[in-house]
Amino acid sequence: MTNICPVASRDCGTNRQGSVAYELEDIESKITENISLAASGDLTFDVPEFFRQLDQECSKVKRAFRQQVVSFENERLVKRYFHFHQESLIDLIDTLSTEQQLKHPFLQSILDRLAGLLNYLEEHFPDYFNQDMKMPVIYGPTIRKELDEFRALLLERFRDTATDVSLIDLLKASLDVYLNTKGSLTFRQFYYLKLLRLNIEGIEVSGPEFATIDLIRVLMHCNFNSESFYAYVLKYMSHSIEVAESLGDRLELLIFYLKFANQEASNHAIAFNHQYPPISVQVADWLSQEVMYLKTKQQLMSVASAEDIVPSEFRLQFNLSVSQLALLFRAFIETGVIQNKNTSELLRFLAKYVKTKRSENISYESFRIKYYSIEAGTKDAVKKTLQSMLTFIGKN
Repeated sequence: MTNICPVASRDCGTNRQGSVAYELEDIESKITENISLAASGDLTFDVPEFFRQLDQECSKVKRAFRQQVVSFENERLVKRYFHFHQESLIDLIDTLSTEQQLKHPFLQSILDRLAGLLNYLEEHFPDYFNQDMKMPVIYGPTIRKELDEFRALLLERFRDTATDVSLIDLLKASLDVYLNTKGSLTFRQFYYLKLLRLNIEGIEVSGPEFATIDLIRVLMHCNFNSESFYAYVLKYMSHSIEVAESLGDRLELLIFYLKFANQEASNHAIAFNHQYPPISVQVADWLSQEVMYLKTKQQLMSVASAEDIVPSEFRLQFNLSVSQLALLFRAFIETGVIQNKNTSELLRFLAKYVKTKRSENISYESFRIKYYSIEAGTKDAVKKTLQSMLTFIGKN
């Protein structure tokens, strides 16, 4: 069997004395020296004594970690020291995991002790633990179990709700990326997915009353800032905005969603992808730009050019009497030419915006009386007017 880990090739950097001790050197040497004997079944090999000595070495490493954390002059060197030992432990565990494919209990016991060292480093020195390193491959079954249970939770949790199926599919696809990959997750990715699962488990789902926006709220708070979710949220909001009848209604919806994004601010300490901005910030930025665009459009539409301005005193002038005008419009209404259903509203409008050859201002009450009281002379005059119009149409 080859040397498990070439100690001589490791370099952890320097401190003020010029070098930093590599704390795992004795452990690696002891494993390298004895693993072949154990695998060969050599009867002279004392397994209990080996593990007693290995446990002693692990205790020494833990003490060394506690001592070294206060021995450096600056944080950069402390972080470098612990990152190096974390990486070395993961490499050693992964190397032994390849051998563990033979299912040898001796190797499994060694792996358990090395994993214990890694857990100790993470629990006691969290500020110096690099969460962006890949988890050891021995954690693969744990990761897969967690993701499988999360996927099953999504299918069961929202089955009887009004939640958009495509959003559930988006979440499942995000998990499937990790389920289908041959590599391991980073510590940060694994812890985020566990936290996201806990938040989704804690949702108060009340059947059909639970809607898509409720799940969006949870995902935004958990800073689920994947590219696909960002695109989904924009599409979701855009759809409801586009069906609004007026520009004012669209602007009102945009402002509502902007308030929603700001109130459901993402937890910046966590993220699906910590290299991307928080999802609430991304969505709020887009909404702010849309609000600014629509406000500008609204202002431009409200500023009429000089030729578009109609004087307030403008009236439509008819060469008819009030009685004749009332009858003419009644004919338009009764024959369906004018479609307005509210007659009183229409009469008020006409009284305000028309004038006749004899009356500059027509009162609503006078117009209403003449609308319903038709005299024979009025009928003849209107017929004559309509006949003149028909003659014109016939000639042209």
